[in-house]
Amino acid sequence: MSADGTALIQLQGIKKVFYTDEVETHALADVHLEIKQGDYVSIAGPSGCGKTTLLSLLGLLDTPTEGTYLLEDRPVANLSAAERARI
Repeated sequence: MSADGTALIQLQGIKKVFYTDEVETHALADVHLEIKQGDYVSIAGPSGCGKTTLLSLLGLLDTPTEGTYLLEDRPVANLSAAERARI
């Protein structure tokens, strides 16, 4: 990342839905987030609001149902499994 303030992490319109046979659970809806190098970030909220789901997406442990996740301006959807593991 350059020192010009470009975002290290960008989430644009992120949605995460979990499906079962009978239930559709919307864990995240239209999340927009920008984190720049040197930023301090805290994720807070009540139980069940999607904090763990968001952190799982940020840590590349899960993928969004919809939206774009850019890591250093690269769409993480284009990363191979090996690249994800390396990060």
